Amino acid sequence: MLPGVLLLILPLPLHARAADLETQHAVDITLPLTSRLELVLHSRLRTQPAALGLYQVRAGPVVSWSATPRIALLAGYYYAQQERKADRDFIAGHRVFSGAEVAVAGNRRVAFDQRGLAERFLSDAAPDFSRYRFRSRLSVKAPVAPYTGLELFFDARGWRSTRHSAGIRWSPVRRVQLDLGYLYERRRHDIGGNRHLWLTSFHFKKASRRADPEL
Repeated sequence: MLPGVLLLILPLPLHARAADLETQHAVDITLPLTSRLELVLHSRLRTQPAALGLYQVRAGPVVSWSATPRIALLAGYYYAQQERKADRDFIAGHRVFSGAEVAVAGNRRVAFDQRGLAERFLSDAAPDFSRYRFRSRLSVKAPVAPYTGLELFFDARGWRSTRHSAGIRWSPVRRVQLDLGYLYERRRHDIGGNRHLWLTSFHFKKASRRADPEL
């Protein structure tokens, strides 16, 4: 399993200086409301250990409704606080979003899903704007398994950024999922510099159809 994870991670750019590296840590709790409706309680923080320390915190609810066994409709709200304005990307304030997640293909060993979201940012430090994101992700189905993904972001000016991610997912028990991964984001020059992030997440799923909580 480890060689497969390395093959997923090695193609990502690894030339970042230590001061540019960031970390992202998320906790998600999924609670069933009905047989088809779920509530995800999401929280996340980001750090830049060599320079800024803890600089961003966000939290909020996400509702997921299973329209069909393969299609889930999503809607949610986040509130974020951020310590500094280092670029022209979103800094802090409110975000509302909606979209869909589709299980495109899969079998007992692998799953391929796609997701599209439309987001509206109501910032307290920058002009309001809309963003559109489209992600494809390939995951292996096993208690310990790798995953990899590609996500594209667009706004009123066109392409905004691209995120490449890869990592490993571990389910020590049925309702708990732990992720460790790496993400490289290439951003449009007027938004800010490219970013390298180490990712961790903890997801408690009381009864979830969604293998991937990351939003």
